[in-house]
This record gives sequence, structure tokens and C-alpha cells, in this order.
Amino acid sequence: MIEVAAVILQAQDGKILICRRGAGGNCAYLWEFPGGKREQGESIEACAVRECREELGIEVELDGVYDTHFFAYPDKEITFTFFMGKIKSGTPTLYVHSGLCWVTRDELGQFTFCPADCELIARLMREAV
Repeated sequence: MIEVAAVILQAQDGKILICRRGAGGNCAYLWEFPGGKREQGESIEACAVRECREELGIEVELDGVYDTHFFAYPDKEITFTFFMGKIKSGTPTLYVHSGLCWVTRDELGQFTFCPADCELIARLMREAV
């Protein structure tokens, strides 16, 4: 079982940062939230912070768990923990992704996300203010 932490980064204006994956893998060029696999001995919170630093060059502050769920891809099973968070310092930079975009919750439906994120996207859109 793979454990993944991801962060739903929300700006002061309410927009959410989404990132487009690069080539390769099950989800090539699909959209996702920044995050990645938990390393052995690492807390899920520390994983979320580390992944944002490595993927985007930013420091984040976590505001608690928004959602957890299990998803089975054909070749692997993953448990996801999604945190709400905000950027403490830095400007998101494309180190591993092919694109990034700040969007409103209503705009999330205009993007094609990794299959594991679809239920979460629907929830975020239902809760749009």
C-alpha cells in the first residue's frame, strides 16, 4: 500500500493551486494537487510539507486534513491524505510539473484530473461559495 500526502493550497482570494503532471506514468499531463509518496519513518504531515518544497520550491502551512480516501489503480493501491494549506513563503516554480494554475472551485471542472482526485474535485466544487 502506497501512502500519499497532497495539499490543497488556497490563496487569500480563495483560488486553489493545481499542477499538471509531465510525461510518463498513469496520469501523464493530467491535473493534480501538489504532493507525493510518504517516505519510511516520515509523518504524513511532514511528507506533505516536503513534497511542496521539492515539487514547487515553496514552504507551506497545513490547516488540517480535508479528506482521506483509498484508490486502486490497475497496478497499485494508494491511500491519499489531502490537507488544506497555504503558502508561507516562496513562489510556486515548475520543478517536476509541466504546468500550474490558480483556479476557483467552480473552475475545477474545466480540468482533467487524475482518476484518484475526481471524487475530491466533486466535493470541492459542491462546497464552492
